Amino acid sequence: MVRKSKSHSDPTTSMAKKKAKAEKEDEKVCGADIISQLHPNIVIDILSRLPFNTLFSCRCVCKTWLHLLVDPSFAQLYHARADPCVILQPTNKNRQQHLYAVHFDNTNYVLNSIVKFATETHLGMECNVKLSLLDSCNGLILLGEMYRYQHQNLVKLDQLYVCNPITGEFVIVRPGINLTSSPMCPCLGFCPKTQVYKVVLLSKKGYVDEVSNNMVALVYTLGEKGNGLWKSVNIENGVLHLPVNTTFLNGIIHWVVRSPSVPQFIYSFDVEDECLRLVPPPPEFVSPDQTTRSKLGINLGVLEGRLAIVECDIDVSWFFNIWVMKDYGVQASWTKTHTMDFKMEKIVFLFPIPQILGLCRNGEILFTNHHRNLVSFNPVNPSFKSHRIEKLCDFLMHPYIPNLSSLRDIARGEPLFNATLR
Repeated sequence: MVRKSKSHSDPTTSMAKKKAKAEKEDEKVCGADIISQLHPNIVIDILSRLPFNTLFSCRCVCKTWLHLLVDPSFAQLYHARADPCVILQPTNKNRQQHLYAVHFDNTNYVLNSIVKFATETHLGMECNVKLSLLDSCNGLILLGEMYRYQHQNLVKLDQLYVCNPITGEFVIVRPGINLTSSPMCPCLGFCPKTQVYKVVLLSKKGYVDEVSNNMVALVYTLGEKGNGLWKSVNIENGVLHLPVNTTFLNGIIHWVVRSPSVPQFIYSFDVEDECLRLVPPPPEFVSPDQTTRSKLGINLGVLEGRLAIVECDIDVSWFFNIWVMKDYGVQASWTKTHTMDFKMEKIVFLFPIPQILGLCRNGEILFTNHHRNLVSFNPVNPSFKSHRIEKLCDFLMHPYIPNLSSLRDIARGEPLFNATLR
């Protein structure tokens, strides 16, 4: 009897078996018994309700989830549902290369809600390159190098960096003219209609061409639509003060003009159509009997998707009032919603004025207190809660929306670098 020899398996068959095995393992990871059988829209709905620190880990579960999470539309859905989240950079020299995200859930317990990004602020370049967190918009951040000039903190404008701290990807934005020593306010904006990001530099025109004191906006559109060019836009006559803090809402950058001669003190720049508009303040702020109200005691923020003002009470300096514009652009819709007594729990007040960061799911209002503390205010049972972040005393901070999308899609056509691979 002749013995049959073992035939070698076909390589194609072997690869198919390995692929099937891998897909089966992926299904097991994603939960083939339940999750994998759900419609993608249901999975997206579930993922969009998770806290950020959990969501951050979900991208590593399986390829199916990763593809859902990196879709740009997911970031918009998550923003609409998520609890407040902030991104911060310590100003301490030993820690300023790190970036952290802090998420506030319905328990407002900070220690379990901190994510340290792998992306460091030197972006994989020489470690002595010290970049600062300048702005944040829809999951991207704007970084630049700061320096002191005539008692001011200014930004070196020869190179700015737009980065997604989750993916580590970044692009370098270089103004086409020499603005190295020009006092300017760098901002990052997003256009909801065209889905593009723009870098906006707000400055006095006199610093650009030494002609007049008009405000000018230099605008750079990321990606193919911008053609790699800067656009100069004149936005207003007679505005002699640069923005100090800006607030981004619905595609519009807002700031306060603190000049006492400017009654309509809320200015805005529409990132989409690149036009300046005045936003009417509460009638109480411009009435004849309120002319002494100091604009130094005013800051802007966003509360429940609406423009909000925090102001130091003109009669009691440790009281702060919160005003909300319930119908955007309509002056009569401004409503004083809350009054906060900072002496209530011995929270020390220092300038700048507190900035609203958002509304927590439990109804508490989250804001900053002179760049050292995160504080939440309970309007139902008026009380404060100070959130100490371990080993982080002073920091730069901005509201933050997690965005897992690749800059390759967001800024298509731009030279792309990766801070985690350098």
